[in-house]
Amino acid sequence: MASPKHPKQHARLPPPKQKQKQRPLLLRRAMLHSCLCFLLGLLTGLAPSDWADAHLFRDAVVRAINDTAAQLRHYHYNYYQQQQQQPLPLPQLQIPLQQPQLLVVVTTTGMSERERRAAGLTRTAHALRLVSPPVVWLVVEAARAAPATARLLRRTGVPYRHLTYTDNFTTTTSSEEERHHQRNVALGHIEQHRLRGVVLFAGLAEVYDLRLLEQLRQIRTLGAWPVATVWEQDKKVAVEGPVCSSTSTGAASAWFSSSSSAGAGLTITTSRPTPPLTSDDSSVHGFAFASDLLWDPARWDRFPTSEPDQSQDSIKFVQRLVVEDYNKTMAIPDYTNCSQVMVWRADTTLLL
Repeated sequence: MASPKHPKQHARLPPPKQKQKQRPLLLRRAMLHSCLCFLLGLLTGLAPSDWADAHLFRDAVVRAINDTAAQLRHYHYNYYQQQQQQPLPLPQLQIPLQQPQLLVVVTTTGMSERERRAAGLTRTAHALRLVSPPVVWLVVEAARAAPATARLLRRTGVPYRHLTYTDNFTTTTSSEEERHHQRNVALGHIEQHRLRGVVLFAGLAEVYDLRLLEQLRQIRTLGAWPVATVWEQDKKVAVEGPVCSSTSTGAASAWFSSSSSAGAGLTITTSRPTPPLTSDDSSVHGFAFASDLLWDPARWDRFPTSEPDQSQDSIKFVQRLVVEDYNKTMAIPDYTNCSQVMVWRADTTLLL
């Protein structure tokens, strides 16, 4: 079969892709060369006319840079010297006010009945809730009666420590002996844990004026105040406490005891230079003392070797200090010259 006569009938092939990209690439190269030539001409026009001028221009620039750096170093050096010569301002420190002393209130329950114990603890708790902190209440009792008292103390809202013991006091004649033991348990706890503050023995039958509780924080060693005891059945009142002279400057100078009955006025029956050293409640509930006296070795050395039992008895030690250092005892309240009663003990049946 013959080949076609007309060559136009053959299909025309498209050009290769590389040839299509050659024109844009050449255009880019031309634009780049043009920009380089423009920049070269601009730099040539700004540069000095000869090489000597170019070197001078470079040296001038270097000198200007060095001079600027030297000036900056000189400025920083002078500023540092001035800061070293001038004292730094002290920060404004706020000196806190002296924190009031801790008030350690000790309450012994003795062999009281459950109902009377609950009533006395509730009354004392209401008074302590009104005292400004810091305050801690030490309640001491036998372990067998602890559960009921623990539930009561948790509801008072007063910071407390419940101290118990397992010693057995069962005879009716050992009530004072048990109270004596309870006070030693409390003082042992204070000494062991170094509760630094003012210690007050608060009985279940006592009613306090809140002003007295606040003034106790002023005690540095010993303090004393008048106490009024009321017997409801006998219709009798007894008051005892320190005597302040006009020249004592707030310190106790003597001790008085007075009593009255129904139909009779209040008369002073006893006056002595120091308080009596007895084992009843009146010898501890009318005083407060700084707790650091308990671990002061200089004071413990006062006990003679012939009385070893007292050196192991904290409450007897405190009572003896009250007698020996009575002329250093702070009389409370000081602003009434020891003439105002701020503690009342109601009914001897509640003296526990």
